[in-house]
Amino acid sequence: MQALFYPQNSPLNSPIKMSGTLRYRIAMKKDYVRKDGTCALYIQLFLDGKRKKIPLDIFVQPKMFDERKQLVKGTSQTVKDYNLYINKKKADINKIAVSYRLSETYLTFERLIEDLTNPTSKVDFIKFCEKEIEKQKHILKPGTYRQQFSTLTKLKKFKQEILFNDINEDLITELIVYCKKVLKNKDTTIQTTLKNFKKYLHIANKKGIKTALSYEDITVKSFKGDRTFLNKDEIKTLYEYRESKFISESCKNILDRFLFSCFTGLRISDIQNATIDNIIGDFIAFKSEKTGKFQKIKLNQSAKKFINYKNVFNGKYTNEHINRELKCIAKACNIKKHLTFHVARHTFATNYLISGGRIENLQKNLGHSNIRETMIYVHIVDSILNEEINKMDNIINLGS
Repeated sequence: MQALFYPQNSPLNSPIKMSGTLRYRIAMKKDYVRKDGTCALYIQLFLDGKRKKIPLDIFVQPKMFDERKQLVKGTSQTVKDYNLYINKKKADINKIAVSYRLSETYLTFERLIEDLTNPTSKVDFIKFCEKEIEKQKHILKPGTYRQQFSTLTKLKKFKQEILFNDINEDLITELIVYCKKVLKNKDTTIQTTLKNFKKYLHIANKKGIKTALSYEDITVKSFKGDRTFLNKDEIKTLYEYRESKFISESCKNILDRFLFSCFTGLRISDIQNATIDNIIGDFIAFKSEKTGKFQKIKLNQSAKKFINYKNVFNGKYTNEHINRELKCIAKACNIKKHLTFHVARHTFATNYLISGGRIENLQKNLGHSNIRETMIYVHIVDSILNEEINKMDNIINLGS
């Protein structure tokens, strides 16, 4: 990389040619000396016959600046920090020039300054995602925004920066392995991460940023997903824990939300948005955050037990806090299943069918557009019934 800055056949104190018409050098403003005897350092940029000075906010005495090496002389920590910063700026210029050259995009002074002042948004995929997600914040549904922001957070943990030049099949494989081995993500979660990665790579490609691996090369697999649900005994166990004197107020508030969903099938996003205005007699009426559809669901007596008719639910908690607490509650109740809030929705659907509910009514309650989504629960119930049939062998001990 350093060889790009200092070609062997050119003087080190001359402007360095970059990306065809782009050149730069580090210089000192000697025509203005401050009261402490220091002068400012700056980057002198040359592009298409134009020049521009970018201040570095570094001030040193003239004797401390090495014009040949374009660095500050000395061994102190301050000098090391200065030189680290100078080299970082050089590297940024180099990345920008290479990125535009590879994408076959014309580099103007305006674009160069923008990319220098808003570091690497056209060079670093993570920085690009940060800007694009914030642009879409008021367009995306809250749940979708949280999901995509979660992917961004995951990418930052994966690598400090992901250069567009480095996006290839090996990087995608490395990301999948990281999600699986380090983060212990399930297949459905990994595919959601890839789907969001692909979306923002698509936006970048449409804006003219070329990558070795385009968004079209990334395959997102479809999984049926985890349909963990609680049986009647496990629901009773949670209810008994709710009624016990050992439970904290916040755990009780969270269990109220969870058990209400076990008897209604509401998503966590709709639970979080519910107000007393949504309760109309024996019904809860709301516009689903995920689908945008208006839904009206009858409340059975069990569901009514978990709501407060002043403010529906007590306390305010984030989705992340609720899911963390549910894992603690499962442990306290000796429930071995991986408990998240969405388990309540699966619990409602499965037990509704086991209790004799009709598939068409379940589709309406869950707000599914396509009955094929709802049919997944029919297959689950069928497999349960098949297991129940096999248990009859125990009557005359044929299995022994």
